[in-house]
Amino acid sequence: MRTFKVEPLDTQAMEICRFRIDNLTKPIYSLATLETIAERFAGILGDPKPNHLRQGVLVVAADHLVDGPQNNQHGSESYAAIKRFNEGRTATQGAAAKLNAVVHVVNVGLEQDTSDLANIEQQVIRKGSHFFGVEPAISREELERALELGFTYADRLHADGLHADGLQVVAIGNVGERAFLDSLVTTATITGCAYEDILVHNEYGPTVEQRAAHIHSFVDPFKIAVDDWSAISESERRDAVLHLLYIAGGLDIAFLTAFILGAASHRMAVVFDNVVTGAAILAAVTIAPLVKDYVFPSAVYDEPIHDEPIHKEQCRFLGVKPYLHYNLLIDEALGSTMGLSIIDASMHMLNDMKTFIEAEVSVAEDGAGKGRQKDKE
Repeated sequence: MRTFKVEPLDTQAMEICRFRIDNLTKPIYSLATLETIAERFAGILGDPKPNHLRQGVLVVAADHLVDGPQNNQHGSESYAAIKRFNEGRTATQGAAAKLNAVVHVVNVGLEQDTSDLANIEQQVIRKGSHFFGVEPAISREELERALELGFTYADRLHADGLHADGLQVVAIGNVGERAFLDSLVTTATITGCAYEDILVHNEYGPTVEQRAAHIHSFVDPFKIAVDDWSAISESERRDAVLHLLYIAGGLDIAFLTAFILGAASHRMAVVFDNVVTGAAILAAVTIAPLVKDYVFPSAVYDEPIHDEPIHKEQCRFLGVKPYLHYNLLIDEALGSTMGLSIIDASMHMLNDMKTFIEAEVSVAEDGAGKGRQKDKE
């Protein structure tokens, strides 16, 4: 994996931004999350008053467990989904158009051939990852190719030709079949939770305990578990995460992990949505903890129902709460693209609202804002 460097947020820009936010004509702290988003973007961009952010969307496509017993569709659902993107008729593209965000769709590992789809970026490394009950999800060489491709896309979007100075925030998403198991194992390994805690009881078939034991039976021989992530060095953390991605991550999670690392190194923010993108966020943050400052959640994903505890565990570990509760049944970067609209709203708050001085309005002489809010220069 290539070397990179993630810088801390610009605290001076954040302090200036926070002072303006506190002096907008509203009760102090009353816009809550919108305020903290704007303040964090000031730190990311080193600009006390960021505005008109250059936004984009990146969707990566890959199938999982193609040689596993649950592969009944053989990529047909994924192909249908990617074909909708090729034709420009997805909800994600509709939402992105309203935000003037360009959508990039890249196939790194769908099972079916997509070379006939002219609007899909063809970067196929292999046609789907393995069932890691038999062998690692991908080879070491394929892992390196997926990582380098992720970094390359971060470089490319940072210097996007459609925007003179490149993108400043990217919503990420995925298309692919059978990503549940890879996301579950990646999440549990990094957060330290038990498989039983993020599996859902089903009235039919094996119990949660039996399913957890079955997962352990084919995962444990690969020795991906880490007893205490905080007790190992930076290089050991990186190597452990890369080993995890090699065994159980698959092409899309590996690609997105590197993209997130590369984006943060370019001071470019990332918005994630479902359990696949969440797994990549966990991997990137474990490799480089400062990445967490560049990452934003979007929508709650609790359908299909088995994804809900995984998504909750990812957000718990990251210490974030998704903004949008729309009961979405579609991912494909739709949640993260809608998350861009919340960021857009925070920029409108920061730039379109006036301060007490600008509006020539008197501040309250008591209450939470006393001494912080000013109505005179």
